[in-house]
Amino acid sequence: MKTSASSLYRTLRQRLGAWYDREARDLPWRRDVSAYHVLLSEVILQQTRVDQGMSYYHRFTEAFPTVYDLAAASEDEVLLLWQGLGYYSRGRNLRRAAQIIVSDFGGELPRTLEELSRLPGVGPYTRGAILSFAYNLPFPTVDGNVYRVLSRLFALTDPIDTGAGQRVYWQLAEELLDREHPSRHNQALIELGALCCTPRNPHCPECPVQEQCEGYRRGIAETLPIKQGKTRVRPRYMYYFLVRLGEAGATSRLLRRRGAGDIWQGLYELPLIEGGEEPLSTETLLAHPRLSALLGQLRAPRLHPQPRARAKHRLSHQQLYAELYLIEAEGLMPPTEEDEQPWLLIPEAEQERYAMPVLLTRLLEEAED
Repeated sequence: MKTSASSLYRTLRQRLGAWYDREARDLPWRRDVSAYHVLLSEVILQQTRVDQGMSYYHRFTEAFPTVYDLAAASEDEVLLLWQGLGYYSRGRNLRRAAQIIVSDFGGELPRTLEELSRLPGVGPYTRGAILSFAYNLPFPTVDGNVYRVLSRLFALTDPIDTGAGQRVYWQLAEELLDREHPSRHNQALIELGALCCTPRNPHCPECPVQEQCEGYRRGIAETLPIKQGKTRVRPRYMYYFLVRLGEAGATSRLLRRRGAGDIWQGLYELPLIEGGEEPLSTETLLAHPRLSALLGQLRAPRLHPQPRARAKHRLSHQQLYAELYLIEAEGLMPPTEEDEQPWLLIPEAEQERYAMPVLLTRLLEEAED
């Protein structure tokens, strides 16, 4: 006799809850639960593994122990702590959300979907996480782990990268939700995806709901979930110039904050020439008008034409290729009206105070080695 949906859901809830009580990892945001700590952890862990995000979580809770501390921080302070996590808009949105929580909600995270939707960077998943994890309210959460678990449990082939497919999963998560224990239930689904139902080589014998898993029964678990298509990853070539100024040739360097409308908004960078999707030849690079303009702003510049470092870095939709060149000069010329955004002259010993893209940090480390 075929098991009814309600009976299946009840069995899944019970087994998932019992397994979570036994096997859940001891994570800091689960010990002393607060809505602020849930917000921090969830924003940090977006697009980030737990083992990588843990140190960032500790950094933020130490630097900003309350939402008031985060709201009062400068963007530079937040981005400096965020450095290396990628997707820097998350850090900027986190700071802005803290300011709204303080100014509009008296320092306490809201308890409704409508009010939480006013916080930048807090999407459907994070809203559900805050409401269920922090307040134990009956709201579903569907992240990458949950998409994978549900697709395999029910052998769903609806693509998870389409709006229609996502609606199917959210509706199923709503039906499956344990309304008496929503926090434990949601975290159990996420934990199952992290520990057992992994993207590759899932640990099916260790899974508490293997007997109920339709994907396992059909032998298709590892083929799920389905994505409709892959986004083209375009190459991007970047040429940085480390400009060292001073009599010894190594006292200060030039930095500039990146503007809006591109990757790494608000971070600091060295002088940069971009080659687009094709690499520049050495001759083209050395004759580039932006390099000529940069050299024209320096006193007695000496360009070293061979790169001091090379590095690659993958973003979600871009493959970056970068090189670092050295320019030594005695100092800066007085700025003119034609000059671009003024450069910051930073003592090398103070460089660590300025948040830079991890790609650029790796180039500098390689050059210094």
